[in-house]
Parts: sequence; C-alpha cells; structure tokens
Amino acid sequence: MPDKQAVLLIHGIGEQRPMDTLRGFVKAVWTTDKNVQHPHARPGVFSKPDDISDSFELRRLTTTSDRNNVRTDFFEFYWAHLMEGTAIRHVLTWAFRLLFRWPWNVPRQLRAAWFLIVMTLLIAATFVALTVVPEEHQPMALPKWLTVMLGLLTTWLIVPIINSFVGDAARYLDPAPANIKRRQEIRAEGIKVLTKLHDSGEYQRIIVVGHSLGTVIGYDILTYAWPAFAQKETANPQPHPKLDAIEEAVAEQSLDKYRAMQRELLTELQASGCKWLVSDFVTLGSPLTHAEVLLARDLDDLKSKQQERELPTCPPVLEKDKFSFPAERKHRTLHHAAVFGPTRWTNLYFPSCYVIRGDLVGGPLADIFGKGILDCPVATSLRRGFFSHTLYWSMETEENPGTHVAALRTALNVLDAA
Repeated sequence: MPDKQAVLLIHGIGEQRPMDTLRGFVKAVWTTDKNVQHPHARPGVFSKPDDISDSFELRRLTTTSDRNNVRTDFFEFYWAHLMEGTAIRHVLTWAFRLLFRWPWNVPRQLRAAWFLIVMTLLIAATFVALTVVPEEHQPMALPKWLTVMLGLLTTWLIVPIINSFVGDAARYLDPAPANIKRRQEIRAEGIKVLTKLHDSGEYQRIIVVGHSLGTVIGYDILTYAWPAFAQKETANPQPHPKLDAIEEAVAEQSLDKYRAMQRELLTELQASGCKWLVSDFVTLGSPLTHAEVLLARDLDDLKSKQQERELPTCPPVLEKDKFSFPAERKHRTLHHAAVFGPTRWTNLYFPSCYVIRGDLVGGPLADIFGKGILDCPVATSLRRGFFSHTLYWSMETEENPGTHVAALRTALNVLDAA
C-alpha cells in the first residue's frame, strides 16, 4: 500500500493564475497546521514537476510525512485557460434564462439578489434608452459628459468585469450549443487528471476539493469518472457485509453512521477489485445549492433528473431497497450513479444575509442532493463577514486562523481519522 495521498483542488471563476489558489490553500491546511505535521519533519512543502496535468505552468506541492507517516501531494486542476472566447452575449443569454422567471420560482436564498439585479437592469436600461433617444424627445435630458461617462464605464469596466467573472459560470452552466465544446473540454481534461492519479499507483487515497464553480466541475468529474470504476468484475468476488451495512444506515437515516460506513465500504470495494480511490469530496461556497435553477428548469425537473440517476445524490438513489445491482453477476456492484456510496461529501458555506453578508453563491446542500452530505456553516471576522465567497482558506492570523479554516482542516481530514 503506498504511503502517499493526493489532494486535487479545483479553482473557481475569474481570471485565475496557475498555482495562486493552490499555494494559499496549502498554506492554510498544511504549512501552518502543526496538528497534522510530523513533529520531526520539515513543516513546509516541496514544489515538484506536475506530471499529471501535462502543463508546465503547474507544479505539485508535496509534503513531508505527517503524523501517520503519510505524505500528501497537492495538485491543482487548472481549467481557466480552457474558458476562452467569452463574450457578453454568452452572459446575457444565460442571465435572461435565469432572470426571466416568476419570483416564486427563484430559490428563497436568491430572491433578494434577484430583485436587486432586476431593478438594476431596469435602471440601466432606462439610462441606455436616454442616451440613444434624441434629446428633444427625452423626458429628462442627460448632460453630454454623463452620457460619455456612462458609455466608457460600461465599455471599459462593467462589461470586462462581467465577462471575467460571470462569464465562466455562464458558459459552463448553460448547455447552449456555443458552450458545449468548452464544457466538454473541461470535463474531459478533469477526468483525464483524475484517472492519471488513479493509474499512477502512487496513492492510497484521493481527496477532491472544489471552490465556487469548481464544485460543479468537481461534481461533474466524479459523476462521469465513477462508472468506469463502478462495475469492474474481479477474479475473486467477495461478499459485501459493509455494503449491506451502509444500505441499512440509509434506511435508518443516520448521517453519522452513514459517513462512518462510507470509508469502510471504500476499503471493501478495493478489496474486491475496485480501483476507486476518492474517499472525500469537499465543496466550498458551492453554487450547487441553487441547482434547481442552474442544473434544471425548476425543483421538479431537478428531482426527476436525480431519480433517473442523471444527477447523483448522497446517498445514491436506491435500486429498490439497495443502491447496488443484485447478483445475476458474480458479485454485487454499485450502479453508475452511486459514486457517493464510498465517497463522503462535506460542504462548507458562509450563511448569506442581506445579499452582501456571508456568501450568496454557496449554501447548504443536504436538502438538495441528499441527507448523506455533511453541511458545515462557517463564519469569519475577515471583512467583518461581508462578501466572504473567496475567504474559505484565508486565515485571520497564522496563530489563530479562524473557525472557518479549522472547519476546512477537519473536512479535508489529512490524517484520515475515523
């Protein structure tokens, strides 16, 4: 058994620079955390060539041995360079689809933001109309200097900012024909990276972490990568007592028991020939909390896709009273949407208040993707709690990093504690 594990971090939206996200993340969860480091080992990391991603812009950050004598390799799945060619039309197409709906079809957490955006757009449209209508027909004439300023502000500032930040989400989340190629390339590259981590033979365990839009990408990567591992036959089929036990935990609706059994199920599957190594999926500020408008037409459509196993849930949708296929085969196997049988899902979020406090993008997931998800609301004093979406691994101080960083370290579970 290798004495190494891998952490694959997937960054969020914006014009991200390679390795910036990963370095800050590693500093928070390893370099400054004395509780996981071996007392006699060097506390920092080594920057080594990344032979997994095939990109010379990326490095693997590898640690010395932790308290369990296991080393960790931190990788970044960098996808920003694949999201090129975004134009304002991509954003507007997506925005119109999201905004032009009845208010009661907007998730409750988003309603205040929805009203604010709609009112802002109406005001902006009014000003735009006033700049193109002849002055003699305007109910209120705008000064020429103000018209010029509005035009420059829109052309040079507002549109580029929208393209840089909202554009990534618009193109990845909207399956319009113009976006399909980008979505396909990002997912395919992500699956390639995850598969190479499995095939390297270096790791006993893989942890996938996503932030913001990276949580959706991570969810998709796990969804599409898992079927290749799920139903592999083995020459020596084994009984599955842990699989039986975890299905009983689902019936009991016990989150603690379910999560404890997930790690045991993963070990059991590996003993039976399954090569899957992803023990944990950690989401930070995940827009999946708004899945009913981002991944479906409405809540009913989302639930339908989940029941049809198009969108995996945690715990998985059951096959009658189980989430595995009974054996006409040599042994029982988990179905194609049962990735969150052996893979635990932990979700961190800053609760949102009045749009600007906390994290409007992220939120709880258990009521949407299944009661097997551990939702962890967190808080920070950074920025006084305002606009917290990018603060999940930002430390308040190195000595006292904050409860939100402590929660992140617990979720990552570098020491693989039970």
